[in-house]
Amino acid sequence: MKKLIVMSSCMAVATLFAATLKNPAFQMTEAELLAVLNENGLNDKVTACQELSHVATPAAVPALAALLSDATEPALFLAARFALENIPGPEAKNALENALKTVKDAKRRSGIEKSLAARANPVPAGYAGAGEKLTAFPPKNAVQRGDISAVPALVEAALGSGFEATLSRRHLVGFPNDAIVCEMLALADGADSKKARLAVGVLGERQASACFAKFCAIARSTKDAGLRNEVFKAFAAFCRVEQVPTLLELLKEMPGEDRLVGAIVHIGANCFKPDNDSIEIVKAEYGWYGDGSADAKPLVVDVTAMVKALVASGSRSIISSNRLAGHGGFAHDPAPGKHKLLRLTFRKADGPAVTLLTPETQECKLVGSTLDARFAGPLVDACKTADGKFRDALVKIVNALERKGDVQGADAVLFRPIFNGKDLAGWSQQDGYFSVKDGVIVGASTPDHLCKPNHHLVYTAETFTDFELRGEFRLSRGANSGIQIHCKPQYIGDNGYQADMNGGGNYVGFLYHPRQHLVGERGADVTLAADGAKTVARFADGASLQSLYRIEQWNDIRVKVAGRSITVWINGVRTTSVEDAREEFFPSSGHIALQLHQGPPMTVEFRNLRVR
Repeated sequence: MKKLIVMSSCMAVATLFAATLKNPAFQMTEAELLAVLNENGLNDKVTACQELSHVATPAAVPALAALLSDATEPALFLAARFALENIPGPEAKNALENALKTVKDAKRRSGIEKSLAARANPVPAGYAGAGEKLTAFPPKNAVQRGDISAVPALVEAALGSGFEATLSRRHLVGFPNDAIVCEMLALADGADSKKARLAVGVLGERQASACFAKFCAIARSTKDAGLRNEVFKAFAAFCRVEQVPTLLELLKEMPGEDRLVGAIVHIGANCFKPDNDSIEIVKAEYGWYGDGSADAKPLVVDVTAMVKALVASGSRSIISSNRLAGHGGFAHDPAPGKHKLLRLTFRKADGPAVTLLTPETQECKLVGSTLDARFAGPLVDACKTADGKFRDALVKIVNALERKGDVQGADAVLFRPIFNGKDLAGWSQQDGYFSVKDGVIVGASTPDHLCKPNHHLVYTAETFTDFELRGEFRLSRGANSGIQIHCKPQYIGDNGYQADMNGGGNYVGFLYHPRQHLVGERGADVTLAADGAKTVARFADGASLQSLYRIEQWNDIRVKVAGRSITVWINGVRTTSVEDAREEFFPSSGHIALQLHQGPPMTVEFRNLRVR
């Protein structure tokens, strides 16, 4: 039994990769798929059988029939049986009948019998054509003909329980006569609450978007919370960006309806578009890069052509897997038993080349995505004038969608400034090294007023626990600075973690700690246990990330603190993260501060500082 479960999992994984990889080469002919059955490994054979169930002709029957034996791996037996179940013609039926005569395993015989029954009649025996069931379950041919007179009996059966109810609902959803929409709308607007909920649910699954106005009216008028929730589920199923303004008006009337909030978030999640940056794949290699020993020979395959093909087909994220090194959509393992890695170097538009390191089975995202302006615009505009529970609901939507990608205008909703652009209100310092000029905080160390030792401008107006800081910084070429996180209100000398930065870029994107130095390595996720034990997992090449920094120009920085972890982004790209379990190194709360480092004359500048 355990072996069967494992093999079934393999089949599921194979299916997942086939669907996810979006490989143009995966559209294989019947002959190519049959060749896979002779040459490849188990997972590929299972996937080939699954594909044959869609494209096979009677010519594939002998090869599939050969897999119907007691000696065949369970997952492959199952895939071959399903393929034969779906191939039209007497050849497949005969193959299943012949297998039934030779297979001895009781479970396998039972499976073959089910496949033969499914070929003969999709409706289980005891229902189709059984006179005593006609009132509760219309015969299959009435449903296939789209006989609208069958609908009342289907509705009654769908309101029952068990398999009969489930199958009846499926028949209603897939009913081949659009006249059923009118029948369901009549029920949705009727007095029977159970039938109304069923009808709304069926129309939602049928993607009956023409019912949108009627469903809005039902949501406003009904006192049945269950029916209203079914309406919101239907909105999530069929609404598109064009309906968003109307849904926001509906939310304004019922801001406490979390199911409506969830429906709008669900719709928005399907309205993201990949960023339009052109992507150039510089190089892609996949395999095992060695264990650090001098005699270890890397086992790596160049997969640049495959990754370029995926990007050309529209993919903006790549799964690090053996399929990248394969042929015709089927996998090749360049280093069996080894921990493999995808090393992918790419650039967006005319930007610098960045190298990402992605472990096997994980996803490498090349670009982000942006919410359709037709969705983001009305949502953000509504936030600007909303108040009370309605604004809370809108912010909840913006928050949820902003985690999925870029929502234009979200900053204005989610973030608040901690620098007013005019003066240092809320900030404190010692010795006057910081000032405000043209809407910019300027920290200056001059020959006449040389900074010794390190000084800080501390935001003393409040302390923070979990927060996200965004802003821009610009440094003179020889400058050294940073943003202190959860620090004490200390004006001279460093304390706590710091998002490090310097004019030449060597330290930009690191996390620094005065007692640990450059603890957060650029291009790495770092974990520090309670006893100080350090674990490092690399996700990018640190040297390539340095190229993101623009010398003596304005650069974006984002710092996020969540629980015991700190993450840094520079110019939109994640550069490092540290999770530190030790309170003495990373207090649970504290201030934000800007550093001016001791040394030669320098200038550090910050603007648009905001938090949430």
